[in-house]
Amino acid sequence: MLSSFALWLGGCARTVLNQPVHREGDGWTLVVRKVTDGPNRFDKGDVIIKPPAEERFIWVTITLRNDQQRPRSFDFNHCNLDWREELLVPDLVNHDIGIGYAVELPHQPELAAGESIDRRLVFAYPEARSPTRLRCESMVIPLPSF
Repeated sequence: MLSSFALWLGGCARTVLNQPVHREGDGWTLVVRKVTDGPNRFDKGDVIIKPPAEERFIWVTITLRNDQQRPRSFDFNHCNLDWREELLVPDLVNHDIGIGYAVELPHQPELAAGESIDRRLVFAYPEARSPTRLRCESMVIPLPSF
């Protein structure tokens, strides 16, 4: 298990953004903590998921907080990377825990008032192209070219 985890964690990822970027909007606080180009595998323990041909995975590590005084759902399908005229939504939503196998989590979690969650959003993205930004609801984070 440890060797599988080491492969998952270090499997050819290049760090694109490694400093917190804070955004607020619509009663949410979003902190993008890290963006990596790769690894190009998602190890679920019994199966390894790889991106489609001519694509790679872009991983976005975030913290999301519900700033409202009531429980609400957040739809991670409203997070996207731009590509030409298209908006690419996450293929996988994963916990942000450094041990164990990756687990796909619901794309629409409910957060209690003031609750925060940490997630990794995994996007399949065309090779040799770079998104210019990440958007979650009304919150936009520019990305450097990579």
